[in-house]
Amino acid sequence: MKADPLDVLDASFIAALTPGASADGAPPTFAEVAFGGRSNVGKSSLINTLVQRKGLVRTSGTPGCTRQVNLFQTRARDGATIVLADLPGYGFAKRSKQERQAWATLIERYLAERVTLRALVIVTDARRGFEEDDLELAAFARSARRADLAPLELIFVATKIDRLPKSSARAHVKRLEKAAAGAVVPFSSETGEGRRELWLAIRRAAGVVPLAAEPINRHNAGEAADADGGRRGIQGGS
Repeated sequence: MKADPLDVLDASFIAALTPGASADGAPPTFAEVAFGGRSNVGKSSLINTLVQRKGLVRTSGTPGCTRQVNLFQTRARDGATIVLADLPGYGFAKRSKQERQAWATLIERYLAERVTLRALVIVTDARRGFEEDDLELAAFARSARRADLAPLELIFVATKIDRLPKSSARAHVKRLEKAAAGAVVPFSSETGEGRRELWLAIRRAAGVVPLAAEPINRHNAGEAADADGGRRGIQGGS
């Protein structure tokens, strides 16, 4: 069986940004893609599925488990290196108001000022859909980016798609796309559905050109001519 160039060979925790830290408190290196969403939508399980590791990101049935921006460096079989950033979940009321405000400030500073950040993946439970908090996060990511940095690309993902009836899943995703005003990647950490599609979206957003054999759905298809064919990581910078 032919090996998949998108398989993740290495994945490791490299740093964490805690409340009060500057956006660049952990030295930026490779291109980063952040993952945000309400507490308990399956964000940690999604990242573990992406990197093909069961326990890289701690999962918990208790909402509000992630309290910092955790950075994980990944390297694919074809050499592409991207850092994945797991953001604290929002919409969880059982923490103090002061603690929740500290998380919000941390997330906002990271999204607005992190120089190597290229995209934000907004994750929701397919059964709940995108809520007001999710759409507010999308609006913030679009508008609050520091003027001297490249704007963030948004990627919307609906997890736990396997828990919807197959007969209605496609129509349900269409409704989610209408709410998000953009494409939505259906994803399942149980079956692996959507893993490859999400990686390709992440790589395009991060500036790591997809493999030549993969279709490119962006208007600037000239990216496909990049000399090294997507076999490199992108070094830090705006």
